[in-house]
Amino acid sequence: MKNYKIAILAGDGIGPEITSEAVKVLKLIEQRNDVSFELMPALFGACAYFATGDAFPQETKDICDTADAILKGPIGLSHEESKGIPIDKQPERGALLPMRRRYNTYANFRPVSLPKELAHFSPLKPEIIGEGIDIIIVRELVGGLYFGEKELGVDANGQRYVKETLEYTEAQIRQIMHQAFKLASHRKKVLHNIHKSNVLKSSVLWNEIMEEVATEYPQVEVINILVDAAATLLCL
Repeated sequence: MKNYKIAILAGDGIGPEITSEAVKVLKLIEQRNDVSFELMPALFGACAYFATGDAFPQETKDICDTADAILKGPIGLSHEESKGIPIDKQPERGALLPMRRRYNTYANFRPVSLPKELAHFSPLKPEIIGEGIDIIIVRELVGGLYFGEKELGVDANGQRYVKETLEYTEAQIRQIMHQAFKLASHRKKVLHNIHKSNVLKSSVLWNEIMEEVATEYPQVEVINILVDAAATLLCL
């Protein structure tokens, strides 16, 4: 029998509720397969901050470090509730981003699925839904504005200012590109590259690397779309 350690980070708000349902699925998998899961609950997010003063405490890091997988629920508070926590210790900055950096969780897969059989529940036009909707958005998670240098201060004229740096390395871009191409290869063999290269130099580099990586996946068609147009197409 295979044994796996899974860190259970229930998180905040609806986190514990939906995480408990996910645990039920794990227990069902145990019943039907030759596998067992050692579930290791730990505090993460606002609940961790209020209990320990740290949204990602060392005890939780130790548990996650030894786990084969991490099951994480949503974290965070409302805007008003967040004011009770110092900015740099709020759940997203104090827990989520450090976790992404610690484990290089660089790929976020966000599926959008609407089977034809459920189309009558959707407010979208029938001609848009067609035979159903099946989209997966692949998002990069360890580069960009979230992880660039940040500065908040007051200038010589007494005006408050903020600076945030958008940074990507070639390696960061390549690794998410490969994930997207591999996924597209097993689906419809079409990959839409959403960018803002008419303004952002980061998108210029992104597109250059996209063209290079694309040569390794000749079976996948790449369609380049500016983010403005992509947002419109998703809504029409």
